[in-house]
Amino acid sequence: MTQASIDLDSFKSYIGRKIEHQDLVTVSPLERLSAWLDREDPAPKPGDAIAPGAHLLYFLSTTRQSALGAAGGNPRDDLEPPIPLQRKVWAGCRMAFYQPIRVGDEIRRVGEVKTLTTKVGRSGPLVFTTFRDEIFGPKGLAMAEEMDIIFREDPKAVEAPPPPQARPAEPSWRRSVQADPPLLFRFSALTYNSHRIHYDYLYTTQVEKYPGLLVTGPLQAVLLLDLARRNTASRPITEFSCRAERPVFEGALISVEGTPSTDGAGARLWTLDQSDAMGMTASIKFGR
Repeated sequence: MTQASIDLDSFKSYIGRKIEHQDLVTVSPLERLSAWLDREDPAPKPGDAIAPGAHLLYFLSTTRQSALGAAGGNPRDDLEPPIPLQRKVWAGCRMAFYQPIRVGDEIRRVGEVKTLTTKVGRSGPLVFTTFRDEIFGPKGLAMAEEMDIIFREDPKAVEAPPPPQARPAEPSWRRSVQADPPLLFRFSALTYNSHRIHYDYLYTTQVEKYPGLLVTGPLQAVLLLDLARRNTASRPITEFSCRAERPVFEGALISVEGTPSTDGAGARLWTLDQSDAMGMTASIKFGR
């Protein structure tokens, strides 16, 4: 594939493109998320605030089966430009929480292609995109999220992962999670993510040349948000940002770790794979 075939001019019209969806905050997805997280939460009731990150359970993809493509589709294929590069890398996200989203709320999401740039790297053409979502409830803007996605060609051979990074500090909080195929499958079911790199071993290893099924970035982000909730239950989370540092693969015992800041206003968080290499780094800010 040549650079000309993915010239930025071909996709400039998508920058600023917006898509709007409506949904209703129902109980059953929240109960399934709680079970997936191994929590013993009380049954959600009308008016209860949903947990940070639980917005991923709503506005699920309605892309027709015949339009999914060879990789199987993903939760935001409604918004993505038709970039002719098969491999997608979730690079990070930023969330801002302004007011609670509650059970029973009618909610509206406005998704936008915020930025789109291209360049040619050592592995071939690359397209860097940022998608922004704003979610509105009965009282106005409730939260906003930006996601960074990189599009690239399928590799022709197995590629070495980025150099491993050690944990940045001794954790005050820690939880171990077995990243086995059922964990990956159930999270993909919760978020209606049908991308094959999270469940199709042959596709993942033979086409995208990974050594095993990938643990999704959003999955790790939700685990990190949940770690903060477990250790600071009385503190509302107002901001969360994360960055994918290195792929984490199924079969690994993920260590989900964090430590609060010295002033108590936030926390640093990270995930480690079975070799103690960081998979994701994150930061959180707390409200009063």
